[in-house]
Amino acid sequence: MSKKIIVIVRDYEIKKVIKKALFNFPDEIYYFDEIKEALDVIYDEVPDLVLVEAINNPVIEISIINSLKSDPIFVSMNVIAMVSNDFYTEDWQNFLVDDYIRVNNLEIDLPMRINLSFQRLERVIATNPLTKLPGNLVIQREIQRRLQIGDVFALAYADLDNFKPFNDKYGFSRGDEVIKIVGRLILNIVRTEQPNGSFVGHIGGDDFVYIMSPEKIEETTKKIIDIFNQLVKNFYDEEDLKKGYIESVDRQGNIQIYPIMTISVGITSNQFRVFNHFSEMAEVASAMKSVAKKQKEKRYAVDRRRNNI
Repeated sequence: MSKKIIVIVRDYEIKKVIKKALFNFPDEIYYFDEIKEALDVIYDEVPDLVLVEAINNPVIEISIINSLKSDPIFVSMNVIAMVSNDFYTEDWQNFLVDDYIRVNNLEIDLPMRINLSFQRLERVIATNPLTKLPGNLVIQREIQRRLQIGDVFALAYADLDNFKPFNDKYGFSRGDEVIKIVGRLILNIVRTEQPNGSFVGHIGGDDFVYIMSPEKIEETTKKIIDIFNQLVKNFYDEEDLKKGYIESVDRQGNIQIYPIMTISVGITSNQFRVFNHFSEMAEVASAMKSVAKKQKEKRYAVDRRRNNI
């Protein structure tokens, strides 16, 4: 997928060097003399990268860049500053760029620095900040990749039951600790049971997925559920554990009773079914998770349907 790059540079000679360095880039590249001229393009669609000339104290450029980088909308926008060869600063709080490059190094180093900035940003965006597990984008790509190469695998979709009332009563801090423990628990057990070829991801909130061979996933899921049921007790106050439930206020302001958290898992596989797209497989796993939530004892459900392969 091509990237959108904005280049802001006044100096004609520097612009020539940049165009030469980026000649083979398969990206949309827009050149402007001043950042004010580029704002309409930037606001129209957030660029992947802004390469800005920051020589001779460009106060306006730095001020606008700082303003943009302080806006959550532009969190995915990389900024690389082109600086003089003798550039030095300790005031990075007032110079909100992701990287800088000296003008003498533009022709040789610029393509590499741009590619590195894209890779760095993809890693940051693709990772859940709480659990550090691969996020939704990577999960989708991984499922689709396996489908395209004909890999036979099972997909499990897990989430927590009664997590929201727990969060409401005990607070987000304790809730975050539960999420981190769940991520670590799933990762450790999956990796132990299948060191090679497995995958664990964090969709967000209390939703997780893991990928394993169809032969291993059911027993692994049982272990995850059993160990979670023991660990989760550590997050409740002793009084609530003795009662076996917590009391929390619902959206209508009524006091409701909620059992101790459990984890429910839905499982599907392409071993005996054909899936062409990751969303098809995720939909079935999600449906099986809904089935699992209705079961009192066994908190997982496996899709055992078959079609012609």
